[in-house]
Parts: sequence; structure tokens; C-alpha cells
Amino acid sequence: MTERAKYRPFTGDSQKTVRLQNAPLELVLCQVRWPEMSFLQDDQLRPLALKFGQSMAADYPIYSEAKEINYSITPEGVTQTVVGSVFQWVSVDQAWHISLAKRFVTLYCTHYTDYAEFSERLRVALANVRELLNVQVIDRVGVRYVNRLMDEETISNLPNLIRPEVLGYQALPTATGEVAIRSSANQAIYTVADASLQVRSGMIPAGETVDPAIAPLTGRSWVLDLDASVEARSMLDVDVVTDRASQLSDIAYDYFKYVISEGFVDHFGGAPQ
Repeated sequence: MTERAKYRPFTGDSQKTVRLQNAPLELVLCQVRWPEMSFLQDDQLRPLALKFGQSMAADYPIYSEAKEINYSITPEGVTQTVVGSVFQWVSVDQAWHISLAKRFVTLYCTHYTDYAEFSERLRVALANVRELLNVQVIDRVGVRYVNRLMDEETISNLPNLIRPEVLGYQALPTATGEVAIRSSANQAIYTVADASLQVRSGMIPAGETVDPAIAPLTGRSWVLDLDASVEARSMLDVDVVTDRASQLSDIAYDYFKYVISEGFVDHFGGAPQ
């Protein structure tokens, strides 16, 4: 089998890779979304979702159901609207999660191993969506990586780990050790061919988190959140979609490689290869 060509739009370097023994990767997620389908409204979706869950039960036996809520900002304030149910399944070790709703399926993990395993799990989930829910058309594929640096020693050493352009206010020196940033936010959106990459970085205060899947901490943390996506209507071909997710993963990985320093690699127990 021919090895898949690596996509490296930021560095242009497909040879150098970074392997970290203690990678600060808190969340890896892929969501595939499709248009509104008349046959996937709440009353029709539930029996199909339960059949989907039965097909995945060997790997995701723990089941729950929640409500999908949209938030709207109006002159009267923030309003909430329930738009449907979200069916959720979790692995026994609670590392792997699948969510299914009338317009999307999401696979995410909080204890990442490697992309080969992630891709295979995504492939299985998509095949079941195609077969059991009869979803034939999609309109968005997104892949997200959330990195979180948690201890004060690491945070204080950020200028030696991350390029200053990404650090924003954190890169500003102060005269004494009495000053510490409690909260900050930096954001950029890149166009990468027909895809986009949204980059968010900054300091997260104690007790807060960038995603409900990631538990908040008792102290502050610094986050690098990479969200690559493509929005285009296409047929749900499992091979094509998993290949596209792989390319989006490459975009996020290459950006990560682009903004970290050799000090970051040393700090988290790895070496360029």
C-alpha cells in the first residue's frame, strides 16, 4: 500500500515529524455534518439512532441522551431553543465518545493514541451513518485539536516554547514577578486552499474551559485550539470523507509544528524525526 502523501501547507516540510511522549493534547474531535433531512426529524431519528448505537455497542456501550440547544442573542437578551435530541455513546474507559443528532455525527477522544486508530473509528461511524441512517449528502467536515498547558512552571516558560506571534499579550515582558495574566484571547482564521483553519490561543482562568468535553482546572491554563474545516456539499463516500478528515488533520498538525519551538519538543519529551 502506498503511504498517504502528507499535506504541509504551513511548513512545506513533509519529512520532519514531532513525536511527544507527554503531549499536552486534551481533545481530538471530528464532526461530519449534513443538510436538514425530512426523514431525520425527532420522531424518525430516535429508532434509527438506537439501531446505530446497537451497531457500535461493542466499542461504545455506555449510552445517554441530551437535548441540543441553540443560543440566540436578541435585544431582550440570550434566548435558548431546544432543536432536537443528541444521542451519545461512550467507551468503557470513557476515552472515546460518539454523538449523533439529526444533522451531525461527532467522534472525539480525550486520551488520544494515534491518528490511525482515530481514522478507523471515524470510518466505522461514517459507514453506519451511511447504511443505517441513509445519509447520502454532507456539507461540512471539521477536525479539531485542543492543546492545554496546565502547570505554572510551563506557563511561565511559554516564550521559550511557543512562537511569540501566537502568544499575544503573554509575550509581553513585565518588570517583576508580581504580574500574571489571568485571561487572554487571540484568534486568527486562515484560508488553506478550499479549507479553513481557525486558531484560538490564550490564557483560560481557573474554573473555565474551552469545551464541555474538557474538565476545568483549579488553576489557570494556556490553550492552543486548532479547528480545521471544509464546507462543501458532497456525497457521503466513506473513503473520500475519511481522506478529507485526514487532510484537515494534516493542516492542524502542520500549524502546530509551525508554531512550537525546539524548547517545546524538549519540554514534552520528544524529538524531531
